[in-house]
Amino acid sequence: MRRLWAIAALLAPLLASAFDLQGHRGARGLAPENTLPAFAAALAIGVTTLELDTGVTQDGVVVIHHDRRLNPDLARGPDGRWVEAPAPLIHNLSFEELQRYDVGRLRPGSPYAQQFHDQQPADGVRVPRLEELFDLVKKSGNDTVRFNIETKLSPQAPEETLPPLQFARALLAEIRKAGVESRTSIQSFDWRTLRVVEREAAEIATVYLTGRRGAESQPKAVNAAGGRIWSPNHEAMDSAAVVEARALGLKIIPWTVNEPAAIERVLDLGVDGLISDYPERARVQITRRGLHLLAAPH
Repeated sequence: MRRLWAIAALLAPLLASAFDLQGHRGARGLAPENTLPAFAAALAIGVTTLELDTGVTQDGVVVIHHDRRLNPDLARGPDGRWVEAPAPLIHNLSFEELQRYDVGRLRPGSPYAQQFHDQQPADGVRVPRLEELFDLVKKSGNDTVRFNIETKLSPQAPEETLPPLQFARALLAEIRKAGVESRTSIQSFDWRTLRVVEREAAEIATVYLTGRRGAESQPKAVNAAGGRIWSPNHEAMDSAAVVEARALGLKIIPWTVNEPAAIERVLDLGVDGLISDYPERARVQITRRGLHLLAAPH
């Protein structure tokens, strides 16, 4: 194991020469997740990529939201009360109906609020259209920042959103309309959407998300599926997995790396980037190590 760690450490300066710093759900540690204020905060920090999640409303609008349902820990209805579980499905609401919900503050006393006690509320913030994020970035003058967009669907709950083909096509239409194909990757735990993208939009990179480690080798599974970018849970990634992934030609971008010690560990492993709720923390350590970012921030 020490030998593998040493190999990874020796390779780190070469493999991480152009580092991809991704702000998770914008910058969730600082502002309400997947909202325009969170993405604005991430842009101000100088991330190279905005990481975000998408769903599709009943009337076909691609919106930025993590869960297939509204989250009772961050959504309030028109009456100002927190929604109760099971909350409405995004796909069962029209975009106009979705705009009635405020997602700018965490429910006081919830585990979520306790985890992100530094997050600054922004009352009145609504779930944005993906198009609004593209407009925000364009108006900021930043023409280099990338978008890493997750498709939120599950084969275990097919009735809760669009099927993979229709979901992927709806997302691709928005990306093409904005003209940001070369700056976009599409990621998912549900690899069915990635296959659609690879077949119908080869110019857009795909990213294979994996969760906690099981008996099967995750790098081998990604490679067998045709993936070139592996995005693992950082806690499930060790030096042996990194060496294996490198031997298969995979790029590695772990999620969600928040604490300073965890950031140090994954940087030591020589990854190509990382996804963090606190990109400002990661940027400090990236700068200290002399790594240069994938794209120069404005």
